[in-house]
Amino acid sequence: MADFFRVHADYVGRVGVEVGVFVAVDHLRRAGLLSDAEEDLYLDIDDWFRDALPVPPVYADGNTRGAVTWFRDSVRGREDFTGRIAALRGILTAHGVAHRESTSDDPGTVLYEDGYQVCVLPRSRRPADPPPFPPGTVPGPTTAGSKRHLARRSARGPGGRSDGA
Repeated sequence: MADFFRVHADYVGRVGVEVGVFVAVDHLRRAGLLSDAEEDLYLDIDDWFRDALPVPPVYADGNTRGAVTWFRDSVRGREDFTGRIAALRGILTAHGVAHRESTSDDPGTVLYEDGYQVCVLPRSRRPADPPPFPPGTVPGPTTAGSKRHLARRSARGPGGRSDGA
C-alpha cells in the first residue's frame, strides 16, 4: 500500500495538476451549481477539516508556489475523514464531475508535513484544462479559511432574500 493518497477531479487546474476534491466542489459552488443542501454539506465538511487538521503554511499566501496536498494513508482507518471525503465525492458524482483517487509513495518535493498530510511541489505540471462547468465561470484560487461567508444564503441576507428584507 502506498504512503499517500489524494482524491481529485480529472481536470487540471491553475497549479498544473488535477484539482483536489475540495477545490473541485468549491468550483461547483462558485459556478452556482450546488443545491442549498450540497453547499451546506460542503461548507460543514470544509470547516471540519480546517478545525481538525493543521493548515499548511504554504496556503497563507494563496499558495503562490503551487503546492498540492496529499493525505497520509494512515487516515484511511478514520471514518471521520473517509466519510467526509466520500460525501464530497458524492457531490462530484451528482454533478457529473469525473474524479478518482491517486496513490504514491513519493508525491513530490515535501514543503510541509504533519501527522495527517503532506504538501508537496509536484514533480510535473501540465497546462490547465477548461473547467467542466458553465462558460464564464472563473474558478481562480480558493480562499483561505472558512468559505461560509461566501455561501449563497449569506449573500441573500436574512431569510434567504437578496434584498435584505
